[in-house]
Amino acid sequence: MTEAVTAAAERGLLRNRAFLAIWAAQILSQVAQNAVTSALIILVAEITHSNTSSSALILVAVLPAVLFGIAGGVIVDRTDRRLVLIVTNALRAASIVPLLLFGTSLTVVYVVAFLVATVSIFFVPAESATIPAIVRKRDLLFANSLFTFTFNGAFLVGFIILGPVVVSLYGYEVLWLIIGLMFAAASLLCFTLPAAAPPSELLSVRVAGVAVEQTRAGMRDAFRYLRSTPVVSWSLVYIALTYTLVAIAGALAPGFVREVLRVGERNVVILVGPAGVGVIAGLAFLNVVGNRWSRPNAVGTGLIVATAALLLLAGARPLSELFRIVSAPGLGPAFPAFVAIVAITAFFFGVSYAFVTVPAMTVLQSELRDDIRGRVFGVLNMLVSVFSLLPLVVIGPVADVWGVAPVFVAAAVAVLAVWVGGRSTREIRTMRARLVSE
Repeated sequence: MTEAVTAAAERGLLRNRAFLAIWAAQILSQVAQNAVTSALIILVAEITHSNTSSSALILVAVLPAVLFGIAGGVIVDRTDRRLVLIVTNALRAASIVPLLLFGTSLTVVYVVAFLVATVSIFFVPAESATIPAIVRKRDLLFANSLFTFTFNGAFLVGFIILGPVVVSLYGYEVLWLIIGLMFAAASLLCFTLPAAAPPSELLSVRVAGVAVEQTRAGMRDAFRYLRSTPVVSWSLVYIALTYTLVAIAGALAPGFVREVLRVGERNVVILVGPAGVGVIAGLAFLNVVGNRWSRPNAVGTGLIVATAALLLLAGARPLSELFRIVSAPGLGPAFPAFVAIVAITAFFFGVSYAFVTVPAMTVLQSELRDDIRGRVFGVLNMLVSVFSLLPLVVIGPVADVWGVAPVFVAAAVAVLAVWVGGRSTREIRTMRARLVSE
């Protein structure tokens, strides 16, 4: 991130007011969107005390990307992109109002989650399409790098830090106000953007059909490219896997603190707080180590650490049951020790996220050809959505019937399988890097 910002500053990007406006709007809106999803998961868990309900909420937030993803791009290409950016942020700000008025209604919670996720589908492609219009062609790579890093950083800040921490310390009403103001500020920032050029062709049934066919052709090209470049293919798998693990952890976190630590769901910060610190620590470590640690080795280490962390979290459930029997009610004197163990484990889970995601994303940025980059990232978005759907459908009911331990064990097995499956590709890349350095 530091290198990207430095390069951007050298090229004058940080003096481009239009670029700064849309970049700030991205940061505010993405952090707010992730924070509202995280807080709604906790709220649903408090209302229902059900892992299935928490999983269903994340499913509701992921489903619009699958249902309307292609349509979002088609509509954006045939409308005023600046207007789309303004309206989408204003609509998301307005969607927070029902939470302030009817925040304890389960129906309102699910409807708001679906609306925010659906509107966001139009913001992201409008934002991506606006960047080339306000940034010089030679600066596009650096601009996209900044947006990629802040997109991932917004997930960390919003989902893992802002949402749980504010809810735990100040309550939902304060968080809803903060999120509403963030969306509103993003909308105002988009007002300052230059007027967009009129679309070359207005939206129609024929245009929509052509766009869908072009999208299918683009996806076919992307998959052919991925089959010929296993390094890039495995990088996509690593990123999709880590995003899915975070989604699973987010869905189960409220139930985990309720079942294992015997405290209220709002105390989920005990789990997600250390995980967020772990991500920051992992990023700092990678920034210090730099090129002295090869990206394949970082990814492999991250996968092993994630497997170990998931198994430790799985083992905490049966152990807490034993202590509960001995020290009922709750965990008694063992509570501080359990909290410490869980916090340390969550910290290393966060470290593993950084070790896997950042090197894999860097590989994508450096290895992809310019003419295929957009289509491959489209495949990545699809993979993240598809990979998340099935686990989210299954993990809630499984956790409600058998507890969270089997889900964490299954996730650990999946991570280990990916580590084994991608090992040969990582070793080949490491060997090539050594030959180049010599």
